[in-house]
Amino acid sequence: MADGPDEQQHSEPQPEPTSFSSFDHLLDSCRRTRMALLSVIHHEDHGGSAVRDHLAREALAHVESVLEGLMLARTGQFSGEELRALVRRAGIVEPARAGTPDARAAEHEAAHERSTLRAIDGRTMLAVGHARVVFSVIPQLPPDAVAWPRHHRTYADIPVPRSEGEVMLRAEELARVLWRVAAGDDRRDEPLRRTLAFYDAGARLSVRGGFRAA
Repeated sequence: MADGPDEQQHSEPQPEPTSFSSFDHLLDSCRRTRMALLSVIHHEDHGGSAVRDHLAREALAHVESVLEGLMLARTGQFSGEELRALVRRAGIVEPARAGTPDARAAEHEAAHERSTLRAIDGRTMLAVGHARVVFSVIPQLPPDAVAWPRHHRTYADIPVPRSEGEVMLRAEELARVLWRVAAGDDRRDEPLRRTLAFYDAGARLSVRGGFRAA
């Protein structure tokens, strides 16, 4: 079988509607993102700016929800090294001495943050739970569910994240790839392959578990 798109690859997975409207919305978003990525991968970006606008808006909003939920996860789920990496990434430093201008500024900022905090919503938690499952099942996708253009279709080589920190890294990679594709970068590399794999699996995952055919 020659590389390239075929009718089955371009067909959009259509899971049956469920009574969980938020889950249906999440699957719809994954399906639209999958089709947008495929149009770019196969150089069939007929939607032009509309396709890339979807990636820059809806797709990234979904991944940002995943990242937000992961950051609010219990710190006990992270290893010591992963927590140190999170601290470095967030730019967290030792607190300023009490009474100094830096300490007063920090207190003012903390008070503002407390006044603007919102409870994490159900859709964010759903996005996180969905992402965890999707990352875990990517290597199990059957060949007919793998849309990446390769003669031997498999995602078996894409590893399942082994820790909360690795889930975070994979979610951050999704965000980076979506940003770059939305900006016009069409490189067909491994990060893009892993990103398509996420949406190949995410668009087909049913509420009961298992996959729907494309």
